[in-house]
Amino acid sequence: MGPFRWQQAEGRRHAYHVEKTATPHPGIAFAALCGAEVTPEERDFIELSGWWHDPTCWSCDREWRVRAGFPDHDIPPLPKA
Repeated sequence: MGPFRWQQAEGRRHAYHVEKTATPHPGIAFAALCGAEVTPEERDFIELSGWWHDPTCWSCDREWRVRAGFPDHDIPPLPKA
């Protein structure tokens, strides 16, 4: 599965590095691969009866692909703001 995981927080599905970030918990901020520090809430955890309906953070998605060594053709450019 690799060293990265997804966690919903602050309206986006962010990725984090499991070897550099403690397992996310409600109310505790973590550093996402996109560089943002985000804080998940209880509703952001499926295990706590939450839902995964927030959209993917495309900066995290791209950074995951770069760090995981995806070939260039599988690393999309970031959407324009």
